[in-house]
Amino acid sequence: MDIWKLESLSISDKDQLLNRPSFLDENIKSAVVKVIEEVRFHGDSALKEFTRLFDLVRLETLQVTNHSFNPAFDRMDDEFQAALIQAKNQLEKFHQPQRQEGYKLQTGPGIELGQMVKPFERVGIYAPKNLVSSLMMAAVPAQLAGVKELVVCTPPNEEAQVPEPLLAAAGLLGIHEMYAVGGAQAVAAMAYGTESIKKVDKIVGPGNAYVSAAKALVRDEVGIDMLAGPSEVLLLVESVKGFSVEQLSQWVMLELQAQLEHGPGTSAMLMTNLPELAERVAEQFQPQDLDKRNVAIMTYQSSQSALGFVNEYAPEHLCLWGESAEAQLSNIQSAGSVFLGPWSPVAMGDYTSGTNHILPTARQARISHGLSVKDFVKTISYQRFSKEGLASLADTAITLAEFEGLDKHADSVRDRLSRGEL
Repeated sequence: MDIWKLESLSISDKDQLLNRPSFLDENIKSAVVKVIEEVRFHGDSALKEFTRLFDLVRLETLQVTNHSFNPAFDRMDDEFQAALIQAKNQLEKFHQPQRQEGYKLQTGPGIELGQMVKPFERVGIYAPKNLVSSLMMAAVPAQLAGVKELVVCTPPNEEAQVPEPLLAAAGLLGIHEMYAVGGAQAVAAMAYGTESIKKVDKIVGPGNAYVSAAKALVRDEVGIDMLAGPSEVLLLVESVKGFSVEQLSQWVMLELQAQLEHGPGTSAMLMTNLPELAERVAEQFQPQDLDKRNVAIMTYQSSQSALGFVNEYAPEHLCLWGESAEAQLSNIQSAGSVFLGPWSPVAMGDYTSGTNHILPTARQARISHGLSVKDFVKTISYQRFSKEGLASLADTAITLAEFEGLDKHADSVRDRLSRGEL
């Protein structure tokens, strides 16, 4: 495969590398519109029919019974139980400091201002089939935020059941409302409600192109976390003390291949100032590795230029390997999550480091961030004035209101000050 040179890129070359494949295909959106309308007007019967069509299973009931969760956890082997517990503990340790408190302050005599932090009442989690980690990534910060009701929708298996590992994770998390419904129809059900599924305030969790399209189409009805597209990784690799180019190439290749496991549309890029490393990695890619995937290898001479490109690319996952990785970190403005040094594979963030793997893709890291506790709360401001406090700021309010031609705004302040003595 070809190796790009950063300093020689044309504008069109750069655009080609920066652009990610669109995941909101018009044909998909058109199909999803029909699914959403059917669910809105026909409720549970539409959910069962779409499950028959798309998942090839017939559902008698949608909801998982309460007595299924804890026994499922108990049936898991010790190794899997321990993995779930440790992953949950790590998530809690990382997300706990994100919890927000309200505040109150006096900005002058008789002027009290404040902000309350309130969690959403009911949140829907979309959990892709068998992705236990994604369920945990969504549920833990929601619970730390104080969300009272968590409902999970996930595609059923061939026996028309929720897979046992997901039930086990739900049991550990204390979630007891789960439905064997997946795809765009699950998003529609959580957004609008059906006979069985009560509507939610916000929908979070990753999914395929149909799920993302559904989230895009219902976001005027409910909140959503983000519109996540195909997964992506960018590795910025310089010389690492104690590592040969051969060893680096092996681990780089594994990191790229791990990301490509996510399937069509995945983007994987290596940037390095080591030409030999670039050549070694390029030689290992076969044509079939690149089918419907976006793989690029680029060399550079200037680390400053490389960091500039990284910030424009705004990758979902960014690996910084090299002696200057710590210094480079402070110059990163746009990335979903950063992995420092060759001993920090992206898979650790996917499963057990404690950071969240529900991350912005398609350059949305320029303006967004990974899922966190603050995605499950809303803030409400308040103020209290005494007459003295009102008088101290009244002239400003009256002047600005009259300037904007809103005379009754001004009068509503002026009239209060005319009522008796201070």
